[in-house]
Amino acid sequence: MEATLPPSLPPGRIIESYGCSARLVWMSDGKLPDADAWWRRLYAQRARTGLYRVLLEYCEDWYEPTWPPRVPVDVAAYLRDLWEPRSWPTFPHWPGLAVPAATGLDPGACAAEVATGVVREDWARCLALVEVERGTDAPAALHWPPVDDALTALLHSWEDRFGAQVVALTHGGLFVSAANPPKDLHEAHVLAGEHYLACPDVFHNSFDDWENTYPRELMTRREWYFWWD
Repeated sequence: MEATLPPSLPPGRIIESYGCSARLVWMSDGKLPDADAWWRRLYAQRARTGLYRVLLEYCEDWYEPTWPPRVPVDVAAYLRDLWEPRSWPTFPHWPGLAVPAATGLDPGACAAEVATGVVREDWARCLALVEVERGTDAPAALHWPPVDDALTALLHSWEDRFGAQVVALTHGGLFVSAANPPKDLHEAHVLAGEHYLACPDVFHNSFDDWENTYPRELMTRREWYFWWD
């Protein structure tokens, strides 16, 4: 299906229209006080428009659109290669990938809840629409600077396992919703390790005792935040 802009949008412009990236990208002209309401409305229209919505910190920050991962990445192998005993002191050996709970929330409703929080805290109020097959391709499609093939593959894996959706991008930060996090503490520790290997910066800056506190938070937390220096 060829992507099409919905008939009603806030003031904005087309950044890319089937040019070098062969995809449609639209961005609002400024910050929107009701960006989360627009986010919900456009989510409901995604099947018809073929466009994924994402909140951005700055409307003037857009990047040369590109394709999602050019080199396939085996997530389990990638994390296993990064892992060493000091990465996850709880595990003397590589524990494999984390397993989600048997049931969870609706991914769209969970993502909308996170979007409301992001807008309320004024982290990101600009809006972008991007033509992608799955929402976790949006950072790569927008050529967001911290993203690479490995991170895109990780986002795909978290989407498949935990109902994760990309909600917002800031200069160096990424907000992701998680509809189906682990309910088992062991699996939450494994997932915490995945987060640590994907983005150690946020742990070094935000947690004094992340190995004990963060896994427990992950069992009920619907918003995942990553930040790269």
